[in-house]
Amino acid sequence: MKKVMKVIGWVLGALFGMSFFICMGQEWVLQAAWTLVVGWCGFLLGVLPQVTFRWGAIAETVLVGAVLGVGTHLFLRRLWRQLRPEDVRPWPVRWSVSLVALLVLLFCATMATVGIGHHVGWLASGEAPLAESSWRYSLTHLEWDNEGLCRKAEELSRSGVPDARIAQVLLRGDLVTRSEAERMHVVPWRGAGGEAGFLVFPRDPIKRQRVGGARCGGGLTRESVQAAELPRLLSEGQVAAGTAP
Repeated sequence: MKKVMKVIGWVLGALFGMSFFICMGQEWVLQAAWTLVVGWCGFLLGVLPQVTFRWGAIAETVLVGAVLGVGTHLFLRRLWRQLRPEDVRPWPVRWSVSLVALLVLLFCATMATVGIGHHVGWLASGEAPLAESSWRYSLTHLEWDNEGLCRKAEELSRSGVPDARIAQVLLRGDLVTRSEAERMHVVPWRGAGGEAGFLVFPRDPIKRQRVGGARCGGGLTRESVQAAELPRLLSEGQVAAGTAP
């Protein structure tokens, strides 16, 4: 009965904690826990279809493992007889299997350690960010940087900053603004009625192809732009001359 009450208490405590974080608007806590538990499933779904098997190498590995196991068992059985002649019990097969399995595990651990060191060095020397939000980049939800930079560019334009200097001012802004502007193109854009606006899209062509960009101002509140539309907008002459990337 005590165990049942203890389990019920843990379940109720977990539900209360989940409700508390959700009410506080901290859904990321639950998302982080969920990702840590089952996040590897999505990784496998994306990676396994790309895996190719070299059946020749697999057959060679199995053959070498079998030869190593049999040879190890025969050698240890003979050595056992020489060292323990008074013991009538033969060398157990499971001891040989355990020893070979231990050697294989040590070999795998060594490869894993080398791989970890290699990837840590690659991550430390690379310029790519170590973490990237999974909800900020989608075709249905504009990246936060698009909306944020559009809003800041409009504020600068209304304050009298020339459109051609907006991108330079953003790059000289605070740390967050400068980081966003370094990742995004902020291009002055004119609507059909001549209203000032801005076209914002990622500098990285891969992200640009995936998430597109955004238009703001120019008589529009804010509009998502697909990647395929960006070349047309940049070549229609609605973008201020000399500011297109």
